[in-house]
Amino acid sequence: MVAASDTQIQAWQQQIAEGNENAFNNLFRHFYMNLVHFAMDLVHSRTAAEEIVSDVFVRIWQQRQEITRVEKMRVFLFVAVKNQSYNYLRRHSVWSVELTGNNTSILVTDTNPEEDMMFRELQLQLYKVVEQLPDQCRQVYKLIKEDGLKYKEVAEILQISPRTVETQLFRAIKKIRKVLLPEEEKKQENPNAPYAGNAIVLCLLFFS
Repeated sequence: MVAASDTQIQAWQQQIAEGNENAFNNLFRHFYMNLVHFAMDLVHSRTAAEEIVSDVFVRIWQQRQEITRVEKMRVFLFVAVKNQSYNYLRRHSVWSVELTGNNTSILVTDTNPEEDMMFRELQLQLYKVVEQLPDQCRQVYKLIKEDGLKYKEVAEILQISPRTVETQLFRAIKKIRKVLLPEEEKKQENPNAPYAGNAIVLCLLFFS
């Protein structure tokens, strides 16, 4: 989905305050999946993450008359989901970890099956590297590279400085390249392997 402009989001807010359900649905659909992925990174349960995000939007609708007072809706939503996620963790001392294919976005390439499988393997490898990053480093990377937020927005969401955001992102990318680039060198030893090196480079460019 194409990112909505600040003007469009503000228009939705005004319409929601007036009781427009279509505008509320637009806001919900626009942010829902990114917020669910963000919550999943905190609570490690898709079911819980979906409930958390849904609860946030229910409260927004219930208090819709106040929504026009929110200046930065994107930041507001992520902060609200983060707070709800922490509340969930405080209420549940034990939670399950469910890492399935549904937890990650899979790019579909217009290539032959062999090339497509190779690219999917690279995506899986990248996903594993990202999941092994330290908590704050992983959160910064995902919010910027997967959710498309700006440094300042991430700083507000995680309550850290923009400089710390920049540092954590640099560390994440450095770690990812350290793990993936040796694989690129191995593939390049066989120059006849079609698109192998390029696939890794594209993967790096897309996610870093």
